Amino acid sequence: MAANAFVRALLAGPAWLYELAVRVRTVAYETNYLKSRKLDTAVVSVGNITVGGTGKTPLVEYIARYLTSEGYSIAILTRGYGRHSRGQKLLNAPSGAGAHQGKDPSPARTGDVVTIDDSLARGFHGTPSYLEFGDEPVMLSRALPEVPIVVNANRFEGGRWAEQNLHPDVIILDDAYQHLALARDVNVLVLDATDPFGGERMIPFGRLREPLFGIKRADAIIVTRAHRPFDQGRLLSVLRYFLGDKVPVMYAHSSIVRLRHLETQQSYDAQEFRGWNAAVMCGIGNPSAFSDDLIQIGVNIATEEFFRDHRVFTHKDLEKVVESASKAGADMIVTTEKDAVRLANLKHGEVPIYVAEMEIESEDEVRLKSFLLRSLLVKRNENQY
Repeated sequence: MAANAFVRALLAGPAWLYELAVRVRTVAYETNYLKSRKLDTAVVSVGNITVGGTGKTPLVEYIARYLTSEGYSIAILTRGYGRHSRGQKLLNAPSGAGAHQGKDPSPARTGDVVTIDDSLARGFHGTPSYLEFGDEPVMLSRALPEVPIVVNANRFEGGRWAEQNLHPDVIILDDAYQHLALARDVNVLVLDATDPFGGERMIPFGRLREPLFGIKRADAIIVTRAHRPFDQGRLLSVLRYFLGDKVPVMYAHSSIVRLRHLETQQSYDAQEFRGWNAAVMCGIGNPSAFSDDLIQIGVNIATEEFFRDHRVFTHKDLEKVVESASKAGADMIVTTEKDAVRLANLKHGEVPIYVAEMEIESEDEVRLKSFLLRSLLVKRNENQY
């Protein structure tokens, strides 16, 4: 206990300085001391106010699928967190996109655009390597093969390139709630119902990326994992304090619908695994929630091996999990889509690995779709005058 108090005391000064820096930066944008730059294309941002998994990337996929079905051409813009490369990269390059085709995985300048096509830079089944693009961009590229994904830490630069070379109707920003340098037309804030406000303290003492007043920038709130017990009254009271009653609050959750064999890529209905014993292996923001999702489909948890978010898995990591699974009598190892990207090139053991395929469900689906279409219609009308 004394050791914990000592560590907290050591962290108090740096934590205060970090929070002060975040507050000053936010106020600088709010007062136009720092200016957000605008793109000509409609921009929809999806992000969160806490560290850890809230389900924002699956929501990006959901929105991209829906808008594509409505006839919009989409490009996704992401920074590619955790990648080991520099510059701008492009996934799912359409023909004539103007991307330089080359084997150099590390462009010399930030503005370079490279579509990696070298076999050494590609992962399992010929998919792009997460080391080049980041695990979440690769995951999105698999789920949305017709949607180009621009990876660039400088969102404005990446957005300008997308406008000039891809000509999308809508650009979707993944994980960009705090990226104030780029203006957006729709700002969607994703909250986890089980811990929406991150303990109301900023990291490292809580899970907030910024002070709670950042909520007021939201144009819409989507509460994920809303099928689980949570204090809805308190959540709404906090949101009303910052937003009033004009910003829509919608609820959604993800469910495991299929399990896919990692080596064969064959998918099976999740109900076929009811009663199976699973060893859980994942490195995501909220691993316990993933175990709960497996329990919901009737899978028994034999062991759990949780790693830090975005971990670069090694052969030793997998060997440890396989050994633990074997000792516990697990029928399978189950992981997430994001983790599967980082496991693809590792040699698998005698325990089969399955990937949980999830789908978003929402009673507010009609409201969400109507909100998106109305917002984009307003943007389209603005551009005509």
